[in-house]
Amino acid sequence: MWPWGHLAVAYLSYVGWTTRRSDRRQTPSGVLAVAFGSQFPDLIDKPLAWSLALLPSGRSLGHSLLTAAVVIAIVYWLGRRVDLADAPIAFAIGYLTHVLVDLHPETIWGLVRGDASQLVWASYLLWPALPAPPYQNDSSFLVHILALRPDPYVVVQFALFGVAVAVWIASGTPGAGAVRRRVRRRLVGESSEH
Repeated sequence: MWPWGHLAVAYLSYVGWTTRRSDRRQTPSGVLAVAFGSQFPDLIDKPLAWSLALLPSGRSLGHSLLTAAVVIAIVYWLGRRVDLADAPIAFAIGYLTHVLVDLHPETIWGLVRGDASQLVWASYLLWPALPAPPYQNDSSFLVHILALRPDPYVVVQFALFGVAVAVWIASGTPGAGAVRRRVRRRLVGESSEH
């Protein structure tokens, strides 16, 4: 899945989590945490596999549920220490949705039909206990970008992103103000130094 698809699925899942009970609401820290969590596995795996060749695949260490459990536990502990209870949960939502929606629809349908040969494509979920899947285009950012085509899978991801943006706007753009303030502080701070 592409970054915008991961972000859309994660944010919509976060919105679902916040609306399930009346005492939860979207917070700026939660929106930023879910956005970061939705990209986190790729921020680990893609550079380490494609640029530095330290990992066997762009879906290995960061995409493993074993790693996810450790990272989420650490983020949860840190969030409790700084009194941000919703941000660690939002990060976990982003992280786990990323890992799970990286299972291609063909793999999911194959598994639903009982095709055990599709399990090889889910092996990244337990890396390094299981080997990384044998992806054909698992070599560079450029190869992936050049392979981008408007096939139904990509179009659905753009559509989901559009829905997520619409929901975010309808929700009052939580998190945007915090980012604007931080950017403004940086710009004003840098311009006053000159």
